[in-house]
Formats: sequence, C-alpha cells, structure tokens
Amino acid sequence: MGVLRTIAAGLVCAAILAACGGGGGGGKALETAPQAVDINQTYKLDSGDRLRINVFGQPDVSGEFEIDSSGAINYPLLGPVQAKGETVEGLTKIIHDKLDANFIADPRVNVEVVNFRPFFILGEVNQPGQYPYTAGLTVRQAVALAGGYTRRASSSGIDLIRQTEKGPVTYDVNEDSVLLPGDTVEVPRRFF
Repeated sequence: MGVLRTIAAGLVCAAILAACGGGGGGGKALETAPQAVDINQTYKLDSGDRLRINVFGQPDVSGEFEIDSSGAINYPLLGPVQAKGETVEGLTKIIHDKLDANFIADPRVNVEVVNFRPFFILGEVNQPGQYPYTAGLTVRQAVALAGGYTRRASSSGIDLIRQTEKGPVTYDVNEDSVLLPGDTVEVPRRFF
C-alpha cells in the first residue's frame, strides 16, 4: 500500500510540474490562460483601432476616429491627439483636459473602441491570415475562425506573439488563452 501511495504522489508531482512548464520552454515566457479582464481598462490603443468619441451636448466634436499609422487621431479643435499606448480611460482624460483647458468648460467625454485592430493566425490552420477581433476571443475560437486545424497541426505548443512596450514577446499558450487585438497566433506542426 505504501508503494502505491509513493507512485501516486510521484505521478501527482509530475503532473503539477508538467502543468507549470517544468520541461523547459526553450526561452519563451510561459503564460497561463489569462483571466477575463475589462479590456477598456487594460488594453493599450494602437494604429488601426477605430474609436467613437462622444462629448455630451457637443455634436461638432463627437464622432468616430481611426488611429492612424503615427498613433494619433485627428480630433476637431485639438488637431492630432496621440492615442497609441493609451488606455481608453487615459485617452478620455487627455481629451477632457485639453477641451476643458481651451474650449469647453468641464466637458463630459466618453471614448469607446468601435473596432479593434485585427489579430493574425499562422501555421497549421486551414485559412491562415488576418481576422477581426472581438472582445474575449480565445485561441480555440481563433482557430475555429481560421477553418480549424490542419491534419498535421499540434494543439499544444501554440505560440502567441504580443507587442509590448519592450517589443514583441512570445508566450507558450493553450487553447483557452485570451487574445488581445494585434496578437499573432502560430499553430505548430506535429512531428509524427
């Protein structure tokens, strides 16, 4: 009986180490499946995102704006406003403060993302390419959008490349990991 407990304990430890990536990740950062978050508080805006900006009672400065390749929106009264790298809340405050300082006393500004920039999926999927992003999208859903796995695909060892302030970072993810706009998913080929 003691031998069976020892074997069982060893199997449990091996399973825990495997789940934690104890086998070495080849230099890649290891990401567990991200929890659902409020994308408007954590997401950093970038080129290609389309925004709806409403200023209560001010239709001349309300409308939809796309972040251009320089990372700015061309906003009425203010001209170019840098949006790249800001959260929705951060951009709301910037626009509020600039309007308040020069044009409209204590404006009520609301910023929301109408269309996020696309994500990309490459490798062993039937239709690799660029796809529109929707909030809460997982790797599994991204694979489904791309026509599913090819017959040579491996559903383990999937890489996710995400642009960060320090440049691109590659994560080893699973099918339940949540994507962000602009992410690239690479599905590997199995070798047997």
